[in-house]
Amino acid sequence: MSGVTVRDVAEENLDDAFRVCSSGRLDDALQMQGIQLRRRWIRGMLAATGPCVKIAYLEGRPIAQLLFYPETSVPYLPQPRAGVILLRCVYNPFKEAQGKGASTALIKNLIEEGKHGPRCLKGGECSFIASEAFNTGEGVPMERLYKANGFKKMDGEMVHEIAGKYTPPSGLVYTKSAGDEGKAFVIFNPTCEYSYPAALRVKDLIEGLYPSMSVVLVNQWEEPLESIRLANQELTVNGIQINGSLHQREKLVVEIRKAVEGASQS
Repeated sequence: MSGVTVRDVAEENLDDAFRVCSSGRLDDALQMQGIQLRRRWIRGMLAATGPCVKIAYLEGRPIAQLLFYPETSVPYLPQPRAGVILLRCVYNPFKEAQGKGASTALIKNLIEEGKHGPRCLKGGECSFIASEAFNTGEGVPMERLYKANGFKKMDGEMVHEIAGKYTPPSGLVYTKSAGDEGKAFVIFNPTCEYSYPAALRVKDLIEGLYPSMSVVLVNQWEEPLESIRLANQELTVNGIQINGSLHQREKLVVEIRKAVEGASQS
């Protein structure tokens, strides 16, 4: 971990978050749209709750980032857990900087902050840190990284208890409405600069398959009630919730076709 330092993102180093997350894509026009959405979101969080991103530096160069925020700040969670910090992701895209301890330094920094009245909780007590681990295919799998730093798997989340005991999140159930038929709803989250570009690609995919279908993009943070109505599911087509993603395009197409054509044939 020698040579690695950790800083919270503020206005003066905000662009370092994008130098990490969008490394190699800073000239991509579509990615820039996602970056602008995330930039606006980070600034809003800085004003409302304080820092929500940590950056790891190696010899002054930004090499990794950690995204976090209090669960009570999330508008599309109708029953947020008080005193809970959500750790959304840890990301180091630079192969030459992996194995240097940057991700571990970020996680340990967040855990230590959680023990001493974290700024994002306005100095209040942190009950526990929770994360839904996912893998980018780069570096160490997140679940393994979290386990190595004291997290335990509980009810589908990776959890590090601080001053309290773990309580599971409340679930949501989607109920189809008549207005959902013949439409697709694609939810995106401005906390990640990849989310909006991915939503646009899903929109293009659906419109390519079914040109007459109305495809609605939903910003989770700005349209929380609609996201809640859709049970926070990223994709709903013709009143059917879709689990596939662009990472497995063929399976996603099959699910979409089944939702549209299967319903029309039944």
